[in-house]
Amino acid sequence: MAKASKVVEKIALQCTECNRKNYTTTKNRRNLQGKMELKKYCPHDRKHTLHKEAKVK
Repeated sequence: MAKASKVVEKIALQCTECNRKNYTTTKNRRNLQGKMELKKYCPHDRKHTLHKEAKVK
């Protein structure tokens, strides 16, 4: 049997101001083809900032 391709992948959300990876989440590649961008709270900056998708190491 062939392996099924991964539809859901793990990603990290990286702060655009301090460049730290603060959050991890999952993303469905069929529904979201581009990079995910969310406004989340950054504990290092102590304010809400834009977080962009990055790879999980």
